Amino acid sequence: MSTFPLDVLTEILCRLPVDCVLRCRCISRTWWALIDSEEFAKLHVKYSVKTNSNLGVMLRKVDYFEYGKRCFYSLDFDSLNSRVVTPKELTNPLMSCEINTKILGSCNGLLLISNTVDEIALWNPSTRKYKKIPVVGITENHVHVHVNFGFGYDVTNDDYKVVRIVQFPGTEKDSFHSDVKVFSLRSSCWRQVEEEVSYYLRYEDQPGTYLNGSLHWIASAKMERPGNKLEPLIVAFDLGTEKWGLFPRPLILIRVSL
Repeated sequence: MSTFPLDVLTEILCRLPVDCVLRCRCISRTWWALIDSEEFAKLHVKYSVKTNSNLGVMLRKVDYFEYGKRCFYSLDFDSLNSRVVTPKELTNPLMSCEINTKILGSCNGLLLISNTVDEIALWNPSTRKYKKIPVVGITENHVHVHVNFGFGYDVTNDDYKVVRIVQFPGTEKDSFHSDVKVFSLRSSCWRQVEEEVSYYLRYEDQPGTYLNGSLHWIASAKMERPGNKLEPLIVAFDLGTEKWGLFPRPLILIRVSL
């Protein structure tokens, strides 16, 4: 087995389901180092996306009276073809008997999870590995403070990033201020985003949707108040350039029967 070409072995392992790959780590130290490497993880994700394999969904069951039920479940899409479907129970690293853990974003099999705005972590449910994100305090003392998160992959800089957006009312009517920070997994630190977002995110605690290197939120041109009918916009944050922009809204087609 030691003379088996490493490149051929890598190509074979890339085609296996995640659970099988993880079990293969026990074969030898060489296999363990290969499978745990960053390069192999990228190849496995690339092949999975290309072949639409290793896809699944995360479920959460909450029981306010029982600690053991406060956990996540994973379900492979391939298993949906079976007559009996059994979700696999997972224990998340932030599990608490007092607070429900939320999913704030997902990308390439990684999840951004949170109990509170001061307790967040990146978690790989397949390998059970996780990394707690250092806490960044919110200095604003306004009553109406909106906090939104997003998580995605920066293709340009080969880096995973967490985005935190804090918005609060301004001194003038319908005005607002924003504080945007980005956490880089590669540098393991937070950084202030210089360009201020000029759009107000309409839904508090609504995670950003990751697509093609950008995070997207539903927003408005100004702060919403009861009774206001503002046009919904889709604002996008490019994780590579860390610039804001508007994403074209999809056209709504209505079929009229004559």
